[in-house]
Amino acid sequence: MSMDRMLRLTSGIMLLIVFFFGLAGSNVGLFWKFFLLFMAINQIQSAFTGWCPVISLYRKFGVKECPC
Repeated sequence: MSMDRMLRLTSGIMLLIVFFFGLAGSNVGLFWKFFLLFMAINQIQSAFTGWCPVISLYRKFGVKECPC
């Protein structure tokens, strides 16, 4: 697993942890909690598949990837 994918996986797991803490007595609206859950699941799947809708969108807009 590359560093990029590892970063995505770590980020997704952390978002899930924050989401579950938010379920335990938070005043945040339910819509935002489900939006956070969607983001977490998307980042975890991109760690394994290498595909992320946001990256595809950025490529269409002409954003350059890191030449590292």
